[in-house]
Amino acid sequence: MVNPLKPLVRIGSYRSVPFGLLGMAITAIPFPIALIPAVLIPGDVRVKMVYGMLAMGLLVALAGLPGPMRRVGVWFANQMLGTRIAQPPPNTKVAWAERWRSAAWLLAHTVLGWALFGLGSFLMLGFVFAAVWTGGGGSPIQVFGEPVTVEPGTGGLWTLPLALVTLVVIAYVLIGFTRLFQYCAVALLGPSAAERVAAAEVRANHFEQRNRLARELHDSIGHTLTTSTIQAAAAAELVDSEPRLVRKALGTIEESSRAALEDLDHVLGLLREDRSSREPERRLIEAATLAERARSGGAVIDYELTGPAAELPATLSREAYRIVQEGLTNALRHAHPGPVTVRVAVLADALRIEIVNPLMEMAATSDRGGNGLPGLTERVEALRGELVAGPAIDGEPLWRLVTTIPLRSHA
Repeated sequence: MVNPLKPLVRIGSYRSVPFGLLGMAITAIPFPIALIPAVLIPGDVRVKMVYGMLAMGLLVALAGLPGPMRRVGVWFANQMLGTRIAQPPPNTKVAWAERWRSAAWLLAHTVLGWALFGLGSFLMLGFVFAAVWTGGGGSPIQVFGEPVTVEPGTGGLWTLPLALVTLVVIAYVLIGFTRLFQYCAVALLGPSAAERVAAAEVRANHFEQRNRLARELHDSIGHTLTTSTIQAAAAAELVDSEPRLVRKALGTIEESSRAALEDLDHVLGLLREDRSSREPERRLIEAATLAERARSGGAVIDYELTGPAAELPATLSREAYRIVQEGLTNALRHAHPGPVTVRVAVLADALRIEIVNPLMEMAATSDRGGNGLPGLTERVEALRGELVAGPAIDGEPLWRLVTTIPLRSHA
């Protein structure tokens, strides 16, 4: 059940008071200009007042047309009325339909501010009269500069409840104007359908960027950690018997770590919105280095690249490098020390990447959870390709990952 007295004790219910005063203050700026037609146009005082008010309303509406005024109006509404109106997307052109809505809001703000002042003053005057009557009358009071005296003996304590009721009415009027201000702000400053679409596009681009950065970190750092772990374990076993192989493994760990640091610096630069951050150049023809690093750690890698890989477009070549990197990382995690076969073929109309590794017992039951396979799927789908991953259909205990990417759309 709604408690009608609850809004009376909320400070936020009376936000209309300062906001209405702000609306009245806005009219002080165009007031001198609005006096010009009121003075020049012939007629009695009432006609001049009408022309002056119309000129005032026109000037206030025109002040709300500039694009930045929409953002200003949203900010003041959120701060003073407690609304949660979304700000228009930055660096976007404000359509004229939204400009007229902003003009209507500014005009409504000033009109409601003056209406609140007039109605509030009238009700407050009633409270003052009731308070004077409580003492029995006879005390003169000033009303708009004119003395008014309540006849002695016409009042009494019976007017005290009337004064209290008047105060409650004033409070509910302030509450009502607060709700009215909030409703008008949401209706006139709230995002339109076009602004909602623009905001959705900004959020989609933001999430796409975050997902891309997450994939970059997962692929580069994940591969480096996987190969470094394998190489460190192999080096620990050979530290006494084969120091030459240990030095080679440590050198490979250093080399792969430097490459991972370049990728990490690039990703961190994007997160900091550093425009000078450049993405490290990774090409498909360099994927053989990934296999070589894994071999130095004791992994058995059969890598083969056929076709004109150097002629691939830069974007496709870079993404293909990441696909090989992530596919090889997943294979090493699940197949080490078993052999891994990597076949990369640049065909006439497609790029085909196939990675096969033994299907270990734990890997067969785990369904390869994690972020690796979903990240690969996102990369391939973005390139309009297809990815198939799963146990070999011929019954052999193998896990096969096959990626096919068309070349026509990347020519």
